[in-house]
Amino acid sequence: MDEAFRAAGVVALQGNLRYIDPALGAPGDIAKADAQCADLQRNVANPDQVAARRFSTGNHKVTTADGKRINTLLCNTYCG
Repeated sequence: MDEAFRAAGVVALQGNLRYIDPALGAPGDIAKADAQCADLQRNVANPDQVAARRFSTGNHKVTTADGKRINTLLCNTYCG
């Protein structure tokens, strides 16, 4: 049962990330989200910039403003 809830949460997260930025939501972004949750839980400095760097790729840069939106999304729906 827990696996079904996790799978549903991952699908929802992918859709929500795509809403923030259409280039996001790939399967690899789930591992990034897990790492970002860990950083948020330990109160990393400049979390919005950390998220922006973490979710950026070589050919696509995520803004700090979108990093803030990602952090809000993770805190409200995914990090547990």
